[in-house]
Amino acid sequence: MASPIRPLRRVGSFLIFASLVTSLLASAPSAPVQAEPLPPLGVVIRGHGNGHGRGLSQYGALGWATKLGTSWQDILNFYYGGSGRVLAPLTEADASATPGGVMSVRLQTLDARSTAVISDNITASWSGVAGTYGGLVARMVSNNVYDIYGATTATCAADTDKPTGFTLIGDNIAGPIDFVSVKGSIPTAIAPTDLLGVCEPPSTTYKTGRIRYYRGSIRAVTDILGNRRTVNLLNTESYLRGVVPRESPAGWGDIAGGLGMNALRAQSVAARSYSLSEARYTYAKTCDTEDCQVYGGAGLRNVGSKTASVIEDKRTDQAIADTAGYVIRDSRNTIMRTEFTSSNGGRTAGGQFPAQIDNGDIAADAALQSWSRLLSASDVQKAFPSIGVFTSMTTSHDGLGGDWNGYTTSVVITGTAGSVTRTGWQFRGDFDLNSPWYGAFPVAAADPASPPVGSILFVGDSVGESIATEFAGIVTPAYPVMNYQSCAGRGMAGAGCLFNVTAPQIKSDGVGVVNSLDAPAIAIVELGYNDDPAAFEGEVQQMLAALISKAVQRVIFVNMSTRSTTRNYAKSNAVLAAAEAKNPSISIFDWNAASSAPNQWRWFDNTSLCCYVHLSTTGQTEFALFLRQQLDLLRPAGSLPTTAAVAPLMLGLPLAKKNTGAMVTVIQKKLNLALKLEGKSRLAIDGAFGSGTERAVRAFQTASVLPVSGIVDRATWDALGLAGRIDLAVLKVGSQHPAVSSLQQALAKVLKKKITTTGVFTTALANDVKLFQKRVKLPVSGRVGPSTWKVLTAAAALTSP
Repeated sequence: MASPIRPLRRVGSFLIFASLVTSLLASAPSAPVQAEPLPPLGVVIRGHGNGHGRGLSQYGALGWATKLGTSWQDILNFYYGGSGRVLAPLTEADASATPGGVMSVRLQTLDARSTAVISDNITASWSGVAGTYGGLVARMVSNNVYDIYGATTATCAADTDKPTGFTLIGDNIAGPIDFVSVKGSIPTAIAPTDLLGVCEPPSTTYKTGRIRYYRGSIRAVTDILGNRRTVNLLNTESYLRGVVPRESPAGWGDIAGGLGMNALRAQSVAARSYSLSEARYTYAKTCDTEDCQVYGGAGLRNVGSKTASVIEDKRTDQAIADTAGYVIRDSRNTIMRTEFTSSNGGRTAGGQFPAQIDNGDIAADAALQSWSRLLSASDVQKAFPSIGVFTSMTTSHDGLGGDWNGYTTSVVITGTAGSVTRTGWQFRGDFDLNSPWYGAFPVAAADPASPPVGSILFVGDSVGESIATEFAGIVTPAYPVMNYQSCAGRGMAGAGCLFNVTAPQIKSDGVGVVNSLDAPAIAIVELGYNDDPAAFEGEVQQMLAALISKAVQRVIFVNMSTRSTTRNYAKSNAVLAAAEAKNPSISIFDWNAASSAPNQWRWFDNTSLCCYVHLSTTGQTEFALFLRQQLDLLRPAGSLPTTAAVAPLMLGLPLAKKNTGAMVTVIQKKLNLALKLEGKSRLAIDGAFGSGTERAVRAFQTASVLPVSGIVDRATWDALGLAGRIDLAVLKVGSQHPAVSSLQQALAKVLKKKITTTGVFTTALANDVKLFQKRVKLPVSGRVGPSTWKVLTAAAALTSP
């Protein structure tokens, strides 16, 4: 039955993102991490599969059934056949091993608690007394000895002595204690409220607790150490109705015109065999969690809610019925412990069942068939403090085929103070990895010989926010003068953070963030998912205006993945590309292209939030690696400036004798304070730049060790504590100022018309201003204030001569 073991073949894109991270990650995963000039910043763990990889792959069964047209019998034969193992029916001998076909399931949520049940239709009973109840509870008073309380209403008892609303109906009763529901004994009962409900305790998520409904009976019992336990006893086939839809989605049965039912049938046989082979405890055969196999009962509702959700499903019920009585037996005719896993990543793990290529799992292309996880150096050092400073990691493998020569058998973690060796399974547990099949790749520190880089502002939305840990692990250490500003809901302009943030994070939109901070040398803008593509061009202009006013020398836009169809992100990306084409100081980090390969869909989360925009854990690792790699490509080319440049000419500056207006008024106030001018020496606050103001400016420039000119230029303005205050100046008809000359030059460039530079604001110039304001959807006034000035200077910077 088993296919011969051979090297695992995959399509080229299956080894995700390899070409993008060559400069960061080692190429041979089974070899030691190469020594770096500086210790690595961490390791990327790349792996395949989700779970232990032994026995049936649930996604593999789906792939075999729906993509390869395989019957449920052949699916089972692939995973469990060979060496005398066969698919066979149950026998009378099997029945004697489980009298009445009864399964007993430890309900782990109820460990160390009183066993409390509820009956919505008041049909719960205990054999010790006549009558039916809405609530029953068995409280242990000594080892396996109980007081029994009942309530006439459907009530969950508090886990206390003498619960409120309950009456003692039996005291000092030797256990075990069994509770039943009259209707719950009927196999065909469908409504969860016909069944006995178990009262689960409140939790962080479910603050009032939940009620889970079960077929069969509920038992209060103790283990060999006297610990309280709650057990569900029921028919094996009824038990499977609560297992199969929790292990494999019932909706699979509808895939490929119903071919997915064969995956559910294979799961049913595996679950039946596994459960019947179990003998976990003296008081129960199995448990209800992943420690055994997941069992959810028949239904569930929150305490306080009248609506119960049904866990059982007609499709999985049918799959169970179609395979009724069938199990997997070994060569000794014993029912086998048929382990199964979510996805084996394309190769079974081996062990009790054969190690072999799994074409069904490959065809299913599950989200965790391939995955990535970033471990920072601090993560590794925290887990293994005895190694000192982390320097390398070596993995060994089983040699049975597939990427990295198979499943991981050992990991050696080395540091400056020594090394630690872990098995592949131990290391998986150390970091909660998805599977024991993985390789380790170092992330290099910054090259000490690389040119220095100035301050960087990263401003992002929820996508950027989701990689905060990864960014801090491998990007910030290489570019340490980093201001990381990201929050959910942020747009380029207009939309700020959805939730409150704490300092040093800023809650405003992207433009507001830039305006609120000191000028960086470099700005990385990861925004656009929350912006309307139809208005995006204007918002980008606003962002560029803000960045230009701060004299940012390198602007980097991260474009958007177009996998999502909720908005036309291709249109938004075209706006960014146009900006890059017009201005050599703008760069695009093309995340859309880097994440567009067919198998890279698994980098995105389409379940919890929305639409292939947000990132999976794998995507978070890959996005952080992408940003680091892109910055590293710009660095040696000298495209990342070392310091911020001098800010460009600001509207209203310079100010000199004979100028008037609000800016002069502010200057006069600042000069009086700075020079402590009082009495007759005090400047009149009249907004007119006269001889007295000129003398005060000269005095201030002398005291501030500035060039003494008597003219308020940008340096003097900033020294007066007015950096960024361009909100006071408005150019209008009649204005005479050097800024009018700058305005005329900028309008001539943007409007592509001849405008004579005179420094005088005429009616004709006001009409040109109106034309520009109309084009960029600003309020049409013919006057130039801060908003028009910012957008115009940005547009002029982006416009070719």
